Amino acid sequence: MKHIFFSILTTLAFSFCSPETPVNKQSLETYVRYLEQEGQIHTEATMRIAEPGKDALPVEVAGGVRYQAMDMNIQPMRSITYRFDKNGGFETKHTFSWKDDQGREQFFNSQLDPISSFTFGNKVIDRSKAATFSWEGQPLGKGEVLVFMWENAKLRQTKPLEVINPGPESRLSYPAAKLSELEPGQWTLYLVRKKLIKSNVNGVDCTGIIEYYTTTDTLEIR
Repeated sequence: MKHIFFSILTTLAFSFCSPETPVNKQSLETYVRYLEQEGQIHTEATMRIAEPGKDALPVEVAGGVRYQAMDMNIQPMRSITYRFDKNGGFETKHTFSWKDDQGREQFFNSQLDPISSFTFGNKVIDRSKAATFSWEGQPLGKGEVLVFMWENAKLRQTKPLEVINPGPESRLSYPAAKLSELEPGQWTLYLVRKKLIKSNVNGVDCTGIIEYYTTTDTLEIR
């Protein structure tokens, strides 16, 4: 299974400050990636501080950063990024935590529903017609996108398609115009469910990206 990691961390600079009393602005960027086929989870977190009129720079956090109550390892060669990896099942809720300047523990929570399986209803797909596609799991919610990753090893082709908010159900009509872009033959397909979360945790602007990579299926395009 070939994975295309769309993003490791989104770099965002927050520079809101009061002209009367300039203050440093803190932001936290987090990333979670789960590979269902391998049963592997990878997480990253970067805390940044922006002085008034300057770009935000990554900093070490006193006491470190934790993911699901487990210590993350610092990666000093990667702009002071905290990292945590493990094997196992996927958890719907994800929590990053750290201590502020007063020693109080702060929490940034995010959530993403997995896709346990998906289908076109047939292993052979007519590229001249729209096809109904469905998956086991919740419909896409706010801030979520679904990416179809088609790959043909023989043709050495990769065809991605990104879908945003297809509707209130866990199904959609895959357009014939997009299926026709796939040459006849055997293709593999996996999905990436992605979500962007933003919130403010006691003055710290937090941004989270979660990506869920499904297992791969093999389909015949005719």
